[in-house]
Amino acid sequence: MRGVSNRVLRARSTRAAALCGALAVSAAFSVVPAAAAAQPEPPARGAIDELTRVTEPLLERIEEEEARYGLFSKELIEPLTALGLAYQELGEHELAVGVLDRAFYLQRFNSGLYSLDQVPLVRRLIESSRAVGRFGAAAELEQRLLELARRNPEDARSVPIFREAAERELDYYERYRNGELPFTLSVNDTDSPARAAAFSLYRARRHYNEAISASLRGGAAAYDDLAELEEGLTRTYYLEARTWRATSLDPNDSATVRRASLYGLGRSSYERRVGYAALRAPTVYEAARALVELADWSIVFSRNGTGVRGYEQAHALLVEAGAPEAAIEDLFPTDVPVFLPEFAGSPLAERASAAASGHVDFDVEIGRYGQPRKIRVVEVAGDGAAEHAKAVVGAIGRSRFRPAPFAETARATTYRLRYSLADGRLTPRS
Repeated sequence: MRGVSNRVLRARSTRAAALCGALAVSAAFSVVPAAAAAQPEPPARGAIDELTRVTEPLLERIEEEEARYGLFSKELIEPLTALGLAYQELGEHELAVGVLDRAFYLQRFNSGLYSLDQVPLVRRLIESSRAVGRFGAAAELEQRLLELARRNPEDARSVPIFREAAERELDYYERYRNGELPFTLSVNDTDSPARAAAFSLYRARRHYNEAISASLRGGAAAYDDLAELEEGLTRTYYLEARTWRATSLDPNDSATVRRASLYGLGRSSYERRVGYAALRAPTVYEAARALVELADWSIVFSRNGTGVRGYEQAHALLVEAGAPEAAIEDLFPTDVPVFLPEFAGSPLAERASAAASGHVDFDVEIGRYGQPRKIRVVEVAGDGAAEHAKAVVGAIGRSRFRPAPFAETARATTYRLRYSLADGRLTPRS
């Protein structure tokens, strides 16, 4: 067994050495650092056999292509990429980084520095770089993707690059707000973490705008995709409005002025979504939903008259079209109120625990403008339910809800609800 292992390892080392000369040529252009000199412990025989079976044909093909076309041939890109993917699937990420980096260099050498053809290779390099703990290199490669996208703003392939970048920044911001990021110490700058998070939110906004622009300029915009991008953009406005605080002595730098600005930006985004829906000949229900979501945004920012008129318009549209009662109930539920904005989800879900059992029963009135009032706990059951009851009442009281399209004389609707400690869901209570 030992003889077989050594023979296989020697073959593997010989093949890897054949690539080293070419890898050295591209080292000066490489984004990813060279593999560490220290070699890992030899794998078990079964793993070696599998590695050899999968990679040996690819290594032979690479040698043949080098002999036939030279070290810089574009014909090497495909087998090098296949070899890199094989190494990834087998968990050999150190080898994958080296091979994929060479393929990346050859792609740029043959297709140009800013061709989007290199995007799949960059994504693979990011994956292996993270797998071996080279997070700085992975971050540089993510910036390289953004640079490629900005160099090709009319290519539809740029859209997912911008979108993924926006979602990364938004995820960072929300993890900061939830206290999930490690503590950092900034000497004489206690606002540094908050400022970094704020910049992350602004970058997310920029990337969503870039994605929308690239989608429209690419000439093949899918209206559903555009609506999702607009929703992400609107989410950045909501998050800033929820957490914004003044940072200067500028009289225009106030919560009132900034919220008004964010309301206008978000409303414009929602109006574009309504326009996208109209362009693809929506059903009556889809048109009504777009109007309802636009009205939701107004209610969140206490533009109550505008919001109520929007709800009434959507409700009238459904009624005049003879929409089934289920469609109206879906937009204006009478059993469980909808937290606003809908994309933010329920704040009660965050407190749920699969290990918990029990519930909190309560009644609440939702006024004409979505404001909660007269919250009354009726019953608590289960360990810790009393503490949960306080949290439920607090979360409900701080929230806004989608009101029903009431008649002019109606002022509130009463909901009888049960909150589950296990899954955080609200359900109607008989």
